[in-house]
Amino acid sequence: MAGGKPKADGEEKPSGLTRRVQRTGSSSLSVTLPKSWTDAMHLETGDVVKFRDVGEGRLEISPANLEVPAERQQRLLRIDASDTPPNLLARLLIGGYVTGQDQIVLTSRGPLTPAQHREIRRTVEHVLGMSIVAQEATTVEIQNFVDPGRYPLPRLLNQVVRVLRAELEVCRSVLRGGDRATLQQLPVWEDEIDRFYLLMVRQLLLSSDDFHVAREIGVESHHYQIGYRLLVKVLEMTADLVAGVGRELSESPAGFARLKKPVLDELVTLLTRFDGFLEQSMAAFTNLSVVDANAALNEIDAALPTESGLGDSLARRITDRHVAVAAQRIVSNLLMATEMMVIVNEITINRSVEPETVARTRREVGMHSGGPSGTTNLGVRPSDGRRHSGLLEEHEQHAPRTRHPGT
Repeated sequence: MAGGKPKADGEEKPSGLTRRVQRTGSSSLSVTLPKSWTDAMHLETGDVVKFRDVGEGRLEISPANLEVPAERQQRLLRIDASDTPPNLLARLLIGGYVTGQDQIVLTSRGPLTPAQHREIRRTVEHVLGMSIVAQEATTVEIQNFVDPGRYPLPRLLNQVVRVLRAELEVCRSVLRGGDRATLQQLPVWEDEIDRFYLLMVRQLLLSSDDFHVAREIGVESHHYQIGYRLLVKVLEMTADLVAGVGRELSESPAGFARLKKPVLDELVTLLTRFDGFLEQSMAAFTNLSVVDANAALNEIDAALPTESGLGDSLARRITDRHVAVAAQRIVSNLLMATEMMVIVNEITINRSVEPETVARTRREVGMHSGGPSGTTNLGVRPSDGRRHSGLLEEHEQHAPRTRHPGT
């Protein structure tokens, strides 16, 4: 080694342990495995290990028969609830949930107020797997019972897209003269997407520390976690925008029913076009097709300038000022949702050139297209607007929307 004394075999360097490559037989090379690691993995002579090339000169090694531990250490979070301002407890509980806390204990120097109890209860009812297990005047103990590896991430993404497309179909149906009562289903779906979002963020943050969880939820590499994290946030923001469309229709049902057919047709067309962008973008992500992601980006780039002035154009043709403003908001929400799909397709293209991805394709970017239109590996198909079969149980009460700066 130039510039100094060579490191001894097995010596700890700032970047990790080193091992000297040795020749075994006439053509094979070998290195020894660190004893600390073989002990932790309970490896013995004759056990099999597997290797995976993760790119950039790195090799991943793991026991071939690796089993998930029956239990992982419970994470405990204590929160001082004394004199907390409104909504802070809700945000702290959600923050604790998504960061992987299993048990949360809230304590107060004096009795918790009725408003604090209501805030805690509404939040717990809003989050999948969270339950109040003990409650006293100054203490509330909350336990999260959801298994972080129970729901594969592609399955949750699939369900979010299904619900989003069901919401879009309900909005289209109402604009075409369909049953306005179906709009009442939208707040329930919006709340379900929020619960999926929180669960997916929790899974991804736990998987960054536990490769067993990463493997169970289908995250192939820790380098993919950032892209997944951004994707689920984009879908959650898109769901908020689509829910906003539903609220505008719910608040002015009679006014929209009186609109002339050409105006209604333009709104329906805009909804349909966004539905297509959503389907196309998620299909490209699922199939990891840079060709399809690029095609979606080109179509979005062509559509956005054309649609940017649609809100003002529609408003000028609507005599009812309240409905005109509502129509502008609908157009604005759908344009912002379309811009969210730009991010989805950029994630797809970036992932296609990740070292872990190209390591499996002889360092080449595949130029394939996905499956036929209308079907993806996520199982996403055009929605018929009917009630979908959710993965989660519906709760009778739902918490108000709360935001956590880390989510």
